Amino acid sequence: MPSCCVNNLGGKVILMGVTPDQVNDYVREHCKEYYEMPPGFVFKDIRVLLTSPMLVGLQIRKKRILLPFTKRCSNPGTMLYEIAAKEADLDFIRGSLAKAPE
Repeated sequence: MPSCCVNNLGGKVILMGVTPDQVNDYVREHCKEYYEMPPGFVFKDIRVLLTSPMLVGLQIRKKRILLPFTKRCSNPGTMLYEIAAKEADLDFIRGSLAKAPE
């Protein structure tokens, strides 16, 4: 059973307490490659909590993923995390999600 605690992924918070549109704008601006992630998507055994579909971004050279998440526990609200990624993580996102229109 997947966990719902994004803290288990490590990484750092880039945006906190923002709207889904602000997250999507940030991802479009800072990533050349991004995909639409539906609420409940499971990544690295973490169920990604979202209120609506949002963009997840890939930063290929930095080997980072920009992952949106809506926290329900402490500091509730929409956030954007930057997490370290292996090539297999990038390939999983590419193979599992639809590329978002530009």
